[in-house]
Amino acid sequence: MSIIEPLAFGYAKDPWSVYFAGQKIEGASAMTFEVLSDGYAKDSWNVYFMGQKIDGASTLSFKTLGQGNATDGFHQYYCGQKYHGLTPRMHMFK
Repeated sequence: MSIIEPLAFGYAKDPWSVYFAGQKIEGASAMTFEVLSDGYAKDSWNVYFMGQKIDGASTLSFKTLGQGNATDGFHQYYCGQKYHGLTPRMHMFK
């Protein structure tokens, strides 16, 4: 029996698997998984928001910017959703 290690933002892992809110995240690498902030996390191959894979996000350059905003240097994201140009929150300051 393996011990599940609680992480932050609802994530957890054991030596073989990663979980969000008690549900296994299929394909996530427990060995390289790291929680970032604002519900974002990543492993060697993928980026996740609240346990859901963000298709097309670059794990190598992905970083969070606070208040749900993030970037991979190619795209901007708000709460896990890709946006072209400014995110909804950034529009408030335009």
